[in-house]
Amino acid sequence: MKDNEALSKYIGSLVDELSALNIQNVVISPGSRSTPIAMLVNEHPKLKSFIAIDERGAGFFALGIAKSTKQPTVLICTSGTAASNYLPAISEAKESRIPLIVITADRPHELRDIGAPQAMNQIGLYGSFVKKFIELALPEASEAMYQYARASMNRLYRSCMTAPKGPVHVNIPLREPLVPNFEIEDLFSAGKRHQDRAYTNLFESFATISKDTIEQMHELFQSKRKGLLICGPYVEEKALHSILELGEKLGYPVLCDPLSNGRTLINDKALTIDTYDTFLRFGENVDTLDSEVIVRFGAMPVSKTFNQYVQKQENCEIIVIDEGDLWRDPTLRATQMISCNDTEFCHAILHDFQLNESVDHDWLMKWQTINQKTKSGLQKSELFEELFEGKIVQVLAKNLPENSTIFVSNSMPIRDIDTFLHTQNKKLTIACNRGVNGIDGTIATALGMAAAGEHITLLIGDLSFYHDINSLVLAKLHQLPIQIVLVNNDGGGIFSFLPQSKEEKHFETLFGTPLGLDFQHATALFGGVHTKVSSWFEFEDALAIKHEKLHVIEVLTNRKENYELHQKVWSIVKNEYEQ
Repeated sequence: MKDNEALSKYIGSLVDELSALNIQNVVISPGSRSTPIAMLVNEHPKLKSFIAIDERGAGFFALGIAKSTKQPTVLICTSGTAASNYLPAISEAKESRIPLIVITADRPHELRDIGAPQAMNQIGLYGSFVKKFIELALPEASEAMYQYARASMNRLYRSCMTAPKGPVHVNIPLREPLVPNFEIEDLFSAGKRHQDRAYTNLFESFATISKDTIEQMHELFQSKRKGLLICGPYVEEKALHSILELGEKLGYPVLCDPLSNGRTLINDKALTIDTYDTFLRFGENVDTLDSEVIVRFGAMPVSKTFNQYVQKQENCEIIVIDEGDLWRDPTLRATQMISCNDTEFCHAILHDFQLNESVDHDWLMKWQTINQKTKSGLQKSELFEELFEGKIVQVLAKNLPENSTIFVSNSMPIRDIDTFLHTQNKKLTIACNRGVNGIDGTIATALGMAAAGEHITLLIGDLSFYHDINSLVLAKLHQLPIQIVLVNNDGGGIFSFLPQSKEEKHFETLFGTPLGLDFQHATALFGGVHTKVSSWFEFEDALAIKHEKLHVIEVLTNRKENYELHQKVWSIVKNEYEQ
């Protein structure tokens, strides 16, 4: 037997199977125990590897690549606490249904629980946050074991890509020596069942709707004329067109969350309602908009006021369309959960369906009129001379080129996007980590999407920026151009809108959390360009300058003034209804 043949062929067959499954991107966090996996990935001619030293940032970087490509990204790390640092990204991937394949190297069984260095219990490390966990056997030099390694990766891929998509984990115990033998000629061919044949075609799943459910929906839509269709986060672009077609047939307004991209990727705006987060905060509007049926596609919208509106719909059928076996209904008001692909549902309902009566144009027009008046009021904030955080969204939408992607941090930025980003004539993609709504890993995720080839502008607050500041090194290491709009209000701006803000004694210490940092030093540390703006002219001028590397545009705002300007905008909107 050639030197280290068992390890080399065993891991080589595993790595080659990743490529056979059409996986292309691998993020490696360097370490000793993962040596053979990392080396063989780097050696493989069809796999593209990215080095990310910090595992926490690496996890989110991989998540960003997978979010963009819609294909699994592989994560590789060594044993010990390195693996623990993947958990935040894995939990986000689980809730936002992003496919990741996490490979952790481990000490062999004889070195566990005896005080060996860099050893801890990695069995089921990520618990319920992964869809499947496998621990592989130790490498052996036999064709059966090489086939076993390939079959294991196929099992993980199937679980990862079956709806609902999500992360999976494989733990690989390895004995020394760890360096593979690159002189072995058939390093990547061991264990192949058929030459150059992948098994992904066996694993496609497509949830469909039963004939009984179609008939039930037809009866419901015939009798319920005051309905809404909701496009929540993560609705696919193909489904958007089908949902609008269904809305047109039924005469139902279509409420589009910004993360559905229904406001920015489609041109049919007649049915699209995009300011509901604002007008549903006014009770007099809610009282006139009682729905008989609400059909939701995708995750729950960002808008808290929409959530509250749903809670008030006493006599309303609430139907959630969700391809998978999870229960996404934080309102606890759903009357029916239908496990079906969004596009399939719309096509099934539209097939051979005709309304017995004409569309209720009064119902549709009521929503359209309120939406248009609200939009007119919100757009008046474009005249503000102060550096208002809501206006930053409007300036971005107006100045970014076609086919740009705006990645949005959580807390205030995503809420300002929800309020101030309206239907566009240019195509923009809006993305955010709304699985568990954390602020960590924001920079890394955006850079992951940039690594997948997207033109990224990141809109982020100062706390989120600080929280993931070390991930800026990924832009430097991998020469990734990214434009970051850093909204610096010296603290947690969203808390000014919450009840905690009324308790002044502890507010600044516990929630305001001012950092007082000068971020231009951080930008320079990672080889970026830093521009600090103090006017709208300077902001637009900075957006127009394209740098082929990291560019941070820092906009200084005031938390108290920002809160007051939001209140002013809502007063302007309310006045629109009275005219």
